[in-house]
Order: sequence, then structure tokens, then C-alpha cells
Amino acid sequence: MKIKTLFIKPIDYVGFRRAKNFSHSEETIFPNIKTFYGAILGSYFRKNNLKTQDIEEIIKSKKLKLIGPFLSDVDENIYFRMPSIIKQNDETKEYYKGKIDKSFTFPINGKELYGIRYDSMRNLKEPEKKYISLKELEELKKGNIKIIEDNSQIYEKEEKVGIALENRKSKENMLYSYTYFRFKENSGFVLFVEKDELKILEDIDFVTLGTKGRLAKVEIKEIETSIFDSISDKEKGLLLLTPAYFNNGILPVFNENIIAVANYKPESLGFWDLKNNKPGELFKVVPCGSVYYIDNEFKNEYSSNFTDKFSEYNFGKYIEIKL
Repeated sequence: MKIKTLFIKPIDYVGFRRAKNFSHSEETIFPNIKTFYGAILGSYFRKNNLKTQDIEEIIKSKKLKLIGPFLSDVDENIYFRMPSIIKQNDETKEYYKGKIDKSFTFPINGKELYGIRYDSMRNLKEPEKKYISLKELEELKKGNIKIIEDNSQIYEKEEKVGIALENRKSKENMLYSYTYFRFKENSGFVLFVEKDELKILEDIDFVTLGTKGRLAKVEIKEIETSIFDSISDKEKGLLLLTPAYFNNGILPVFNENIIAVANYKPESLGFWDLKNNKPGELFKVVPCGSVYYIDNEFKNEYSSNFTDKFSEYNFGKYIEIKL
């Protein structure tokens, strides 16, 4: 299928503020999607003299739906977080894909789930390669592992850490950090455009992104990809392209057809509170790249998104992959 793709290419370095709890310091790879909605709608807001509530209504009514963010290199190849079902042998560097092991089960939130096994269980670790290209993901969707080693570097990253203050005193248990990205020329972030009812993106050439409002160029292109195609197999995997929020942790309330889970450790996210000009409350999400194994015809009670909250930001967007 063809899908519109939004490339956001920073002209200078960009920085993003992140908030973490000291007891949960898992690192998120990308800035969250609200950052990009804010940059795009902020530009649209200024150009068309809209009110803040108009912007909020656009998001709430889902008139603009973006999937991402992901990364793009100097040749506009698209990269995603490495799926959690892929592991690598520490000695041979060979890649393995997780399979359902029905010989044992374990309970999560009162539900029995099958385990995950690999053809080789020795010396496995998380892959050295942190991203998977669109072409590699299309192969994984077919059930194939064709990971290509490359030395391409999309960006350089720098971290600066500080303590949150409240009434001139350090705020208990709160750690704040800024992540600075310096992208190679013509590389940057990329998002898929699922819906743009108001043709917002057609009217934007540049956005200001991150702290200090660094300028980034906006380009819209159309690409051909199979990753959003459905799979007819009764047993398949749901790979999260974007984070998902579940009230019960890693499992949704509607979990009848879920038979196994290969997830990354939960990550902390927090949205900036524009009305009060301060960080909002932190919450835990199942990170992108996590995989849910299902059987029979999956009954997605969440419509097109697999999440209990934040569907207006396209949380819980998934694709189907062969096991």
C-alpha cells in the first residue's frame, strides 16, 4: 500500500526534555509523539491565528493522525526500534527470532501465557544494532530474519541531567534530563500520516522543534510499503510501532486471544502541561518494539489502536507479523 510520510529534518541540533523517576530510569529512544504534534500544530496555529482550544479540538477529534516518531537517514531510509523478539548470539553474532513455547506457561494478571524460546538459547543478548530498517521489517513481517549490519550513524547524542526544583528546593525522587540530537545533514525524524482532514501538513514547510525552538524542515512524500497489510495466519504477532498504555500493566483488559508476550521493560513517559507550563505526571507504557502473540481471529476491542489511553496521539499502533 502507499502511505504519506512526513520527514522532519532538523537544521541544527535539537534537544528534548525528559522526566524520570529515580526508581524507574529506563531510557526511551525517541521523543514522544506529543512533541511532534505540538511542533506541527503550533506552526499551523501561528499561521492561521487559531486559539489554543482549536488546537486541542484537532487532537481530540483525531483530525490529524500521525504514526511515530521513527528515524530516517541521509538517503531517507526509515528505521524503527529493533523488535523485542529479535535476539543475537554474543559469540557468532547470529540473529534469532522468538517463538512460542507451549511446553510451559506462567501467570500475568491472572492469565496464563506461554513462554518464548529461541532456536539457540545460549549466549543470547539484546542485538547490538538498535534499529531495524523498513526493508528489514518488511522481511520480518513475512517471517524472515534478514538483518543487515551497517555502520551508518544517523545522529550523535548527548545527555545532560539535573534535579527538578519546587519552591527552590529539589523535588523528591524526580530526575530531569535533556537529550540533544545532532543529525547528519538530510537525516532526522519521520512519521507516517494516517489522516490529515484539514490538510494541515500541506501548509507547513518548517517547524520549531524541541527546547529553544530549533528549526526543522518538513517534507511530505509518498512511499510504498507492506508493513500495514493484514496477515491471514491464525497465529501471528502484533508488533507495537508506538507505545501502549494499559491500566493493568502490560496486558489489556480484552486479552482473550493473547497467548504470549515478548515486551521491553516498561518505560516512563510524561507530557508537558501547557496550561500550567510544567511537566505533567509520569506514567508507564509498554514500549514500541514489544510483541503480543495472538491466536485465532484477534478481536481488537480498541478499534485501530491497542491501548487504554492516549489513542488521540496514536498510542498502541501495531502491525501484524508472521511468527
